[in-house]
Amino acid sequence: MSETAHDQEWFYVDAGRQQQGPVSGEDLRFRYARGELRADTLVWQAGMSEWQPLRQAMALPATPANTLEDPLPSTASIMAPGTEINRTDIAYAGFWRRVAAYQLDSFIVGIASYFVIIPFAMVIGMDAQMSSLEHGDDPSAVFGSLLPMLALMYLLIFALQAVYFAWMHSRPAQATLGKMAVGIKVANADGSRIGFSRGLLRWLGLFLSALPLGIGFLMAAFTERKRALHDMACDTVVVDRWAYTNQPELQERGLDGVTIAILIIFGLMTLFGLAMMALLVAALTSGQWN
Repeated sequence: MSETAHDQEWFYVDAGRQQQGPVSGEDLRFRYARGELRADTLVWQAGMSEWQPLRQAMALPATPANTLEDPLPSTASIMAPGTEINRTDIAYAGFWRRVAAYQLDSFIVGIASYFVIIPFAMVIGMDAQMSSLEHGDDPSAVFGSLLPMLALMYLLIFALQAVYFAWMHSRPAQATLGKMAVGIKVANADGSRIGFSRGLLRWLGLFLSALPLGIGFLMAAFTERKRALHDMACDTVVVDRWAYTNQPELQERGLDGVTIAILIIFGLMTLFGLAMMALLVAALTSGQWN
């Protein structure tokens, strides 16, 4: 990219994952030299096909000490090994931020599950036709012939969910896509990154929190470190993504805009679903449907 292009207007992603700009190329270099921007800060200007780390977009002056491989703004809190971190100022993720993250993750996993369900449904449908021809009007025999395929389908769906949550939580970002969206992460009780095996146990612990009546999830609203039952069982905490870093002042302690938007959207979707069910029940009970 030419020096002339560097002097055009630039935009960059700040520590709060917000787009800033426009600024000049010289201003970007000055902010970098002062330590306000990092070499992996994402930048963009007209003519670029995608956002790029600052170090790839232009020549930089002498680099500050904190230079990390960080291709996504959502992983901006990942630090190099050995970085001194603050363990005293910790913002634990509140109940509603966790709800918003889980709603978004459930939606993502649900969409991904259809890549398992659709091919299995096609195979099960064909098997059902063949089984009905073989067993006639015996529904128990037809169902028995389909049971192995149904069991395999649900096993794959559970495996997909387990790998998603365990792997995402054990990555350097320590967060699923839903948690990344609302700016929170999962950590061991001392702030360190959990391993895949603990991530897997933590996912299994979700079933423990779900029974009875989801009380284990509600515990995150009133326990000391906002821990749900599965957090206590696995000795994990859910914190702001800037917790246990060298920049704890960037932590969000309330509901951010993304969290509020997610809660409103899923709340409206829930109300719409309940309204449709009420209309269906009303139509059935009024005798309009036979």
